[in-house]
Amino acid sequence: MSNQEVDHDLADSPELLSHSSLPQDVTAPEVSMVEESTVTGVSFTPELWMQRRHWALEVLRKEYVRSVLDIGCGPGSLLETLVVPPTTIKEPPILPSQSSSSRLNGSDQLPSPVDTDEEEYSLGVRELFIKRLGGLDVSPSVITSALKTLTPPAQSSTPSSLTIPRWEPLITELWLGGIEKYNAKLEGYEAIVLLEVVEHLDPDVLNRFGVVTFGTYRPKVLLVTTPNFDFNAKFPRAEEHDFAKKGFVDPTGRTDRVFRHSDHKLEMTSKEFREWAEAEAANWGYDVEISGVGVSSHPSYYPSDDPTQPGQPIYASQTAIFRLATGLPLRSPRSVRTVELPFMPGSRESSHPHKLAGKFLHTVAAPGDGRKHPVQEVIQIVRDCYKKWNVGEVSLDELWGDHEVSGRCAGSKRHLVGSLGGFGDCPSISGSLEFMIRLERGRGLIVKWVEFKPRKEIDTSDRWGQSIQQGHLKSAESAEAGGW
Repeated sequence: MSNQEVDHDLADSPELLSHSSLPQDVTAPEVSMVEESTVTGVSFTPELWMQRRHWALEVLRKEYVRSVLDIGCGPGSLLETLVVPPTTIKEPPILPSQSSSSRLNGSDQLPSPVDTDEEEYSLGVRELFIKRLGGLDVSPSVITSALKTLTPPAQSSTPSSLTIPRWEPLITELWLGGIEKYNAKLEGYEAIVLLEVVEHLDPDVLNRFGVVTFGTYRPKVLLVTTPNFDFNAKFPRAEEHDFAKKGFVDPTGRTDRVFRHSDHKLEMTSKEFREWAEAEAANWGYDVEISGVGVSSHPSYYPSDDPTQPGQPIYASQTAIFRLATGLPLRSPRSVRTVELPFMPGSRESSHPHKLAGKFLHTVAAPGDGRKHPVQEVIQIVRDCYKKWNVGEVSLDELWGDHEVSGRCAGSKRHLVGSLGGFGDCPSISGSLEFMIRLERGRGLIVKWVEFKPRKEIDTSDRWGQSIQQGHLKSAESAEAGGW
């Protein structure tokens, strides 16, 4: 998207929500009973909220999405990760191959670091190249914090002082409003994420969930996490601490269940969640993949149908990945548009149910002049780095961290690797054998300068002692000769 297109998009946005109307003293969010180890007797490593966020990020990377909407974004814990720019321009990751590994190691067999860690490495180097990022939450108390997360940082006038370069522009937006309200400005997102949200929805709002998200926004992928009620009964100290008194009785009156959080309206068992997810997927033309995160320090398992096989773990949070399918849905998509809605022709701005808290353009802020410099120039700047650091090999990430290097490659790590002789699926564009690149367990790609010669440090201690000794000798000779 060009800057002119971005400017037009920003100008077409509704009037901003008055920030002075937002609460300034924000209290800490309530912690779920599952994450209070003193009550439940279980703990999670990493913490449960971190596991949910890690799961979402991994799925988004694998799906190669370019735009993400976080519904129920809260103070912005997921947004603060998504807003961080990728380390390169949008390009495929550099992956190892059989031919390159054999050539570099003089063998027909892959070295152990590659064949044991190739899949892990491939996942690790996969980045998110997001060009549009949005958040929506119904609570005014969290908007101020989320707004700070999505606001562009102050630009430095000196390119060398950049800590994290941004190689392409990013548009961020934050809205205040409910999930059940349709907003045409939120169409076009490839991915929608709802982490621990659906359990907070009133029954009538949950009924509108599928109509608005699946039926109208039609994302390529939609991610959901929600508490697993089956897990509650597995707390080691549930009876000891009388969990029923410490928990929260279902406020809707539909069940006699005791929930983990005071604002929960629903906590589904594994069976109920699967039935709900599969029904939503069938209704709106999606495939769904169901799993979970959060195996505690005292894991529990569902009974196995096969006595010789272990049962499935009982996760603290259930997960669902909805992917847009090619088949026809049971319900008609975009049925929410059967009536005139805000932001449609003839509607008035004042009738819009969502309020825009902020919309921003994160401009390109990166070293270099935006062009890929000739191979020999790239090689020379790499030589200069090795001489300056007085080392013969460094990791590719360490080398890329030098803005003189990344700037001359215009943000393309593949241009750098190709200039240095190539590796894996990134062929050489120089024909040079001056550098050798290998994959090493725990460090990733390592770049070795074959012709490196360490700079000798001058040791002045011995010379100083020698100089004094020679001085004494000269003084003695002068004395014998009758000097002075």
